[in-house]
Amino acid sequence: MDTNNGTKIKDILGRYPKGTVITAREMLSLGISRDLQRSFERSGWLTRIGVGAYLVLGGEINLDKALRAMQAGLGLSIHVGGYTALHEKHGKTHNMPVFRKAELFAFRGEKIPSWFVSTFKNDCRIVHTSYLPRGLGLVDEYVDGFAVKISSAERAIMEMIYLVPTVHSLRDVYQIMELLTVAKPALIDELLGSCSSIKVKRLFLFMAEEAGHAWQKRLNTGKLNLGAGVRQIEKGGKLNRKYNIILGNIREI
Repeated sequence: MDTNNGTKIKDILGRYPKGTVITAREMLSLGISRDLQRSFERSGWLTRIGVGAYLVLGGEINLDKALRAMQAGLGLSIHVGGYTALHEKHGKTHNMPVFRKAELFAFRGEKIPSWFVSTFKNDCRIVHTSYLPRGLGLVDEYVDGFAVKISSAERAIMEMIYLVPTVHSLRDVYQIMELLTVAKPALIDELLGSCSSIKVKRLFLFMAEEAGHAWQKRLNTGKLNLGAGVRQIEKGGKLNRKYNIILGNIREI
């Protein structure tokens, strides 16, 4: 290996700790050609985990590090959100089952690399949506010095609501909503104003009001489009006339 190539691999090892996932595209942006990538692979510095993706110095694939590569290396929007963000990243939890698939959200139409899907198919649920704008309400979590985008608590609760009732029950979501004693009204206003899901908007406002949070009274909902007509959330429920939703008793465990 010549001096220039040796400097480049040292640069990678200095920037990316063992077990970091790095994409071929990201290495190209660092001036590391495809041929040089293959050379580093043959030398054992990189371990291929799929087409266009490698592990630095081997190790096991970690979800957070893989998501960093998807975001920074491929420019994808996929991120930890919903219940997983609230429970694991923001400390909001209750008596839901111990094992649940990690909830990942990606913008509709976004193609997820096959190596990522095959690696995490048993542990993750990937939800493709476009009812919230790409990037709005995401915050940085730092993993080995790298910023990884995750949902803020305000966005994550809306992602949970989106999955009602197919994945989460109203009661599960409401119990998490009760824990959101601190929230940013300005961010919620922006999220609700940009949200295209009538169900999410109506249920969010209904549950925030039921929970009696102080921040709920500071929301600016006067011009919010809540659609027309009645939406049935649960069969056999009662009509809430304020929000035109049919649902059962959310306080009933």
